[in-house]
Amino acid sequence: MKKRLKIITIFLAFNASQTLEKFYHDFPKNLVDEIILVDDASKDKTYMLAKKLGIHSYRNSFNLGYGGNMKKALNLALKAGADIIIDIHPDGEYKPSAIPLAIKKIKSGTEFILGNRFTTLDNPLRSGMYYWKWIPIRLLNYIDKIMLGVNLDDFHQGFRVYTAKMLEKINYQVNSNNYLFSFELIAQAVYHKIRIAQVPVETSYIGKKRGASLKNSIKYALGTFKVLGLFILARLGFKINLFI
Repeated sequence: MKKRLKIITIFLAFNASQTLEKFYHDFPKNLVDEIILVDDASKDKTYMLAKKLGIHSYRNSFNLGYGGNMKKALNLALKAGADIIIDIHPDGEYKPSAIPLAIKKIKSGTEFILGNRFTTLDNPLRSGMYYWKWIPIRLLNYIDKIMLGVNLDDFHQGFRVYTAKMLEKINYQVNSNNYLFSFELIAQAVYHKIRIAQVPVETSYIGKKRGASLKNSIKYALGTFKVLGLFILARLGFKINLFI
């Protein structure tokens, strides 16, 4: 008899009290076995609201950073017995409509799913993305596609689905504690020949929830070039901690 796969969704939350309740009520809870929220020391009432809504919640006593919080959330999901982990943020930027197709692809043998905002080039713009972000993101995606040698279109978005099988092959604990964590994970997955696929994902960029600032965006972009450089060195046979 085939084992039933346990599906857990992780909500990485930081100052999400304004969006959490609506996002949670709209979320297709029938598709998953459990939801785990990890609040990264928010300054608002995110954690209290999550508890009130009945979400299985944790709160960091100090801010771990995006990557640090991701590590904690993944560890908690794996400890809870997850076979499939859906990573979606409760700030409402990414719509959960991508989940059914992502689960279907995972059950067909894919080990790692990325959302794709660029099913048409202007999709992110129509959903509110700034032009000054759209242009460098498109350029980064093109460079990443060439350097990593994979046929993917969107390396820098926030909807992902992981499998326990994938995470067993990658030492994600050594990844950065900032936003580079997720791009490092993609590079690691490519290096370890993990089966990756993408699914269309709808987005909504409104108000303050329109991504990182220009300064942080530049810092992140420069960091991705460093990751690509380390990836190439690892492929050439150098011992790189990120790719062991």
